[in-house]
Amino acid sequence: MPDFSKSYRVLRRLKDLDVRSLAAYRSVGGYQALESAVRKQTPERVIEQVLDAKLRGRGGAGRLTGEKWRITRRAEDNQKYVICNAYDADSRSYAVRSLLAQNPHQVIEGIVLAAYAVGASEAYLFTRSLFSEGIAAVQAALREAIDAHLVGRDILGSNFSCTNVLAVDIGFMGGEETVQIAVIKGRRGMPEQRPPFPAQYGLWDKPTAINSVETLANVPVILREGAATFARVGTALSGGTKIVTVYDVPPASGPKVVEVPFGTPLRDILAHAGVDPRKDEVRAVVVGGAEGGALPISLLNTAYDFDPIEEAGAIVGSSIIELLPYNTCMVAWAMERSRYLTNESCGKCIPCRLGVKRITGILEGVVSDLGVNGDLDVLDEFGSYVSNGSLCGFGVYATTPLKSARRYWPDHFTMHIRELQCPTGTCVPVRSHRFVTKHVLP
Repeated sequence: MPDFSKSYRVLRRLKDLDVRSLAAYRSVGGYQALESAVRKQTPERVIEQVLDAKLRGRGGAGRLTGEKWRITRRAEDNQKYVICNAYDADSRSYAVRSLLAQNPHQVIEGIVLAAYAVGASEAYLFTRSLFSEGIAAVQAALREAIDAHLVGRDILGSNFSCTNVLAVDIGFMGGEETVQIAVIKGRRGMPEQRPPFPAQYGLWDKPTAINSVETLANVPVILREGAATFARVGTALSGGTKIVTVYDVPPASGPKVVEVPFGTPLRDILAHAGVDPRKDEVRAVVVGGAEGGALPISLLNTAYDFDPIEEAGAIVGSSIIELLPYNTCMVAWAMERSRYLTNESCGKCIPCRLGVKRITGILEGVVSDLGVNGDLDVLDEFGSYVSNGSLCGFGVYATTPLKSARRYWPDHFTMHIRELQCPTGTCVPVRSHRFVTKHVLP
């Protein structure tokens, strides 16, 4: 197993120094990057370093952070904003809450550096109210930073000013960037059509750079250590590390939160978290959280990076890796995931609002041994229809559980339909009548 001792750049471990106070954070080089940027570097130079470091968005989309910043910087408008997406829509992910609670000053430094790079004078940190410990830590750190002239007006004696505002949540959809813009504006949290993208037309119709909290927490590391040093860890396309929440086969104890370099095989991530996926106990490894895909354990050597994971049929998503026990029926698993996502949809897009609900209904019929052969064609049809017709990433990836289950465990579906038996003998009927289906495309 690789040595992960040097991969912890944003997450703090028990043996690491507690850096929640300003004095402690400064003792390990905190705010040196901000001081260097404000006093010695132009915003364009900061953006160049972030590009050279190959820092991709940690929120799931994987877009190069520097490219987004450059678009916002070049937008012809005097007023610009930064939004730090500290949300973790999937409540089972511990990445954001751990980062906020353990390393709040690095988060604040990253936010201010982003504001300096894009030319913003106001920044928002958007998080979930259930992260009470993290919110308290950030508020305390923010007070210290303001008193030390690291946030607010005339930062470090320069003519650069940036205020920070804390905003809180609305539910699963709160992790979507245009939903966050709507909530901050006091509107109903629903996604908006793009283009135009927030980088050009965002909060209050002004250019807005929106990045995940983990993305921004990496920026001080890049400017302090250098882009080349940062990019040595990771892959040719994705520089740096990723915080991952790992769940063992139930009823194992709570999750393990680790930080690993991009490109690390799934097998090594599990081993680093102290999890042993034995063939006789594990049916699948689910990568990506609630909208993630299930992969057979034969693919545990897949590199943890945006492109290899998507090619395998999963997503980086909310950075959750979890194991399913061997007695899991993948039809029932896909049904439960679809049922959960049906309830979390904001309801704006018809393909998402009705499509995921229809998928759930069909799967309920299959699990209840009421399915027919044509149901499989309809499920595949909806799998592409929902993804292609949705406004935001929620709908785009809402069918990932179904697609991955159909891809790797087709026999579970056919056995339920043709033999009227559950392949694992664990399914309990949930319907007494079929869910009527119709083709949705010509």
